[in-house]
Amino acid sequence: MPNENMSVEIFRPNYDPAKEHAWHLSCWLAPGLQAWCVHERSTGRLMALASATGDTLPLEGRIPFKPASVSFTAMPEISTLVPESALVPGTEMRHLKMVHGTVPTGLLRDEPIATLGARCIYLHDEQAERSLMGRYPNARSLPLQGTLVSHGLSRSSTGAVVVLHRSATRLDLVVADHGKLLLSNTFHATVAEDVLYYTLFAVEQCGLAPDTVSVRAGGTHLTAGEEHLLSRYFVNGPIPSTGPDEPALADLRVPNAHHWTGLIEQFPCAS
Repeated sequence: MPNENMSVEIFRPNYDPAKEHAWHLSCWLAPGLQAWCVHERSTGRLMALASATGDTLPLEGRIPFKPASVSFTAMPEISTLVPESALVPGTEMRHLKMVHGTVPTGLLRDEPIATLGARCIYLHDEQAERSLMGRYPNARSLPLQGTLVSHGLSRSSTGAVVVLHRSATRLDLVVADHGKLLLSNTFHATVAEDVLYYTLFAVEQCGLAPDTVSVRAGGTHLTAGEEHLLSRYFVNGPIPSTGPDEPALADLRVPNAHHWTGLIEQFPCAS
């Protein structure tokens, strides 16, 4: 089940969904849980966030009528990063199968990550995408892995950082250090011990130690028990992957904003 208290309705007083071409709309489409948020394009401020269990976007009457731009992330997602130099047109599915083995059929997409000189090759829930594209034909698909990589790189300027994103039965994990990506992977995780094990494993594989990295954790299914277990092994964290000190959240109270890192962080990637 999603984390508790996943019904969220947060709006700045001056948010007006009827204001045309002023907003960026980000959407999170997952089985049994959907959410959207709005950023002011001119300032980057978060203006609204709404979420609810179910398979439709909540509070449709508060969604921007004519947003300037739209992005979305659809779960579940199967993805991998491939250097541009190693990617030959037509071999995208081969790269996915090399990493994941058997993969489901679906619409194959790729997203460039310019800071790495790589592309994120991915498959996601095609039905959810079709539903959204019917309403917003120009909506841009963003892979969660690409969003988290960009997030981790931007937070690693002063030292090594581990970004964790917990959803349903998976853990997405990024390790970066001084603007360099060390690792990006997805693990099957069902209990708190899985989250801890894979985080420790990733840190070790990158030649780092638990007392030398900062851990930023979030995701729709991250629990207090998982955060507590991580805190017993990591001196510097976990801290929220999206916290109240984020410029986009200035003067806006968003309880447990870190549950929505995969949603809120779409705007920097799409803008």
